[in-house]
Amino acid sequence: MSSAFAQADIIESTTVFASESRSVRFQDVDAARTIYFPRVLEYFGDVYLALLVKAGLDVPGMLMRNEMAAPLAHAEADFLAPLFFGDAVEVELVKARLGRSSATFGHRIKKAGVVTSTGTTVHIFVDGAFKPMPVPAALRALVDAAL
Repeated sequence: MSSAFAQADIIESTTVFASESRSVRFQDVDAARTIYFPRVLEYFGDVYLALLVKAGLDVPGMLMRNEMAAPLAHAEADFLAPLFFGDAVEVELVKARLGRSSATFGHRIKKAGVVTSTGTTVHIFVDGAFKPMPVPAALRALVDAAL
């Protein structure tokens, strides 16, 4: 599967749908002292959840009531510069493409204004029976307003 967004578009994007400041934690690094690769996807997942909350979606409630989920269908990341324990970073969701029941997002991580990682995630919105359902209207409205 090719990337949904060109890496340059993710790096240069001026639109930021959601962001989170954080520090690279001790448990986020590996024996090479750099961020352990799955942690980057975890950071992307955290900012994706921040976007859903920003859209006004009660994600814990929807999951508890078995109304909706948005499992990951695809994820990819590119590592452009190392991150180390203690680094202050900004994790940003900067690209969005919504289909009928799918959402594709472009992410980046910046340290001191320099992009260190980029990536793409694709989520499929499903009902309690795991049947595809439309992207929530509140999320669509938030993305449309930003574009």
